Amino acid sequence: MTDAIDDGLDATGRVAGSDEARGPHLPDALAGIPTGAWVFSLLAIARLIWFVREAHLGPAPGPSVVLAFVTGIVPAVVAVLLPGALLLRHADAWSRARTLLLGTVLFAVVEGMRVLSPSLQPFFEQLTPGSEETPYLVPLALLYTSAEGLLAIFAVTNIGLGLAQARRYLDRSGTRLIVVVAALIVVLVAVERVVSVSQLPFDEIPMTPTVAVYLASAIVLGVLSIAAWGYLAATSVRGARAGEEPEAGWTIGAIGACLIVAAFGLSAAGSLARPSPETQDLFNSIGQGISVIYTLGYLGLLGGLLLGLPSLEPIEDDEEDDVVGALPDLDQPVD
Repeated sequence: MTDAIDDGLDATGRVAGSDEARGPHLPDALAGIPTGAWVFSLLAIARLIWFVREAHLGPAPGPSVVLAFVTGIVPAVVAVLLPGALLLRHADAWSRARTLLLGTVLFAVVEGMRVLSPSLQPFFEQLTPGSEETPYLVPLALLYTSAEGLLAIFAVTNIGLGLAQARRYLDRSGTRLIVVVAALIVVLVAVERVVSVSQLPFDEIPMTPTVAVYLASAIVLGVLSIAAWGYLAATSVRGARAGEEPEAGWTIGAIGACLIVAAFGLSAAGSLARPSPETQDLFNSIGQGISVIYTLGYLGLLGGLLLGLPSLEPIEDDEEDDVVGALPDLDQPVD
């Protein structure tokens, strides 16, 4: 049982030994929320409002339209909430989990770049207009999109690396299978990207430098993106199997990361299958299911962080035999 905290106030809210009442103040539960968590929560609300403002549901949207709206808005808002969730549970993440915090913050920045992209398109077209052969490929817009993709890859990689640095316990047997599955999905996505590019009507598309860069970046960024997510999924699953604390946080976070990787893999497999007109409706339904899986993956990552993923508490003496390294600074790599 914990001792009562003496806040210097009596039962009426007056300062003990004084006739002066306590001034206007936030409830203690809200006042204890770190500033960083407030900032990203407000940004997430702004992202929510902006998404709703830009959405066009129509007067009577059908189930598929509503589903597309939900599976679009949830990942967008969650991406901005991730650093807020981390700071809510670990206000000292600025100093003790810098790599993990950096990854979540950059992930939110990428979402901000996506919001700004449509507004910047006229500016890009004015500075670097597309060629007569390919007016739809604006060099500066392609550069912006590539920077957005690279920053997202860097963000996800840092989230995975931050979780790896927070690990305390040795891996359990059987974790190699996790790495193998993630690697197979990376290969599947790489094959899908190459096949998709190879099937383009090159006799109708002039192979200009801009087109060549666009096609190469589509393949490279796609492969690097799934590789980063695969690394995050493998790291979180290994941590969950090793019994890292909090167990619920690691487990839910691992499930979320695996769902995102699975969504990438299923999407690539569906693209390689090339549906016929007779099976198009079936593939459309499968695509909606993949969107739901992807959305649940984001919610899993958010849930893991809200449950305290990863633990930053000092290591107990009786745990040192299974510990992979001390925890004075999570930004130092584990030996």
